[in-house]
Amino acid sequence: MTTLITGGTSKIGLGLAKRLRASGKGVIFGTRSPQKIPSQYKHVLHDWDDPATFGNAFTADLGATIESVYLLPPPACLEPLPIVKSFIDIAVEKGVKKLVLLSGSPCEKGGVAAGRVHEYLDSLGVDYVALRPTWFIENIFEGLSYGIKGSGEVVTVVPNGRIPFISVEDIAQAAYEAITQPTKFKDIFVLGPQALTYDEVVETLKDYVGSPVTHKAISPDEQIARYKAFGLAPDYFQMLVQMEADTNDGREERYLERENKYVGTHTVAGILEARRDFWKQ
Repeated sequence: MTTLITGGTSKIGLGLAKRLRASGKGVIFGTRSPQKIPSQYKHVLHDWDDPATFGNAFTADLGATIESVYLLPPPACLEPLPIVKSFIDIAVEKGVKKLVLLSGSPCEKGGVAAGRVHEYLDSLGVDYVALRPTWFIENIFEGLSYGIKGSGEVVTVVPNGRIPFISVEDIAQAAYEAITQPTKFKDIFVLGPQALTYDEVVETLKDYVGSPVTHKAISPDEQIARYKAFGLAPDYFQMLVQMEADTNDGREERYLERENKYVGTHTVAGILEARRDFWKQ
């Protein structure tokens, strides 16, 4: 079995590739940055901005038949379906037996962002799984780290909502299992084992950062102004702020009560410990 992984060198894609390769399964990356692909993997040019590349993986002489696809829609895109629809059609036409879509916990089928891609896959009657992870632990080291290192603050619009933060390693494992095993559900929430508030995350952070850190809860309008200053597209950051604000009602924590869930093993404290040296950089 060979899997086409779209999204190039995303952390989840790389983690999925390692798991597939370790179990003796083939991997092909679709990427617009081939120089970033580890040498042990085959790759083809795949660029969401260039539909002419969508069939490359199915027409190149790669010595393998692609039976499954890990589908990562273009990032920061409010309406990815018009972009990815023709690729999905090509994949189905070429005999792909299973598609695994990376969506998000707030993205209901037919709703915003990947929710419409989810709806389209369902309408085709193909074998698919929509993975819906909650907020990533690793965002502490990416988006949040600038405020932590710069001003000693984590700034959110979530004063007390609990979130079962998930690691990209657990998402990669969930994707691996979705590709290689029959699944009971087509819609799976991917969640961490602990539901924490941002105040609790900050308390754990203090043991690693080496300087004072606080959590500052602000209004959605204030957060919109911050994201606007960062240069994000207005429609996208407004959606992002709304998703963030919606965690205040306990929605993310309630997903732990659902039957259609995958609960990982990595905790916030465990990931912080594994990356302790990050804060020394």
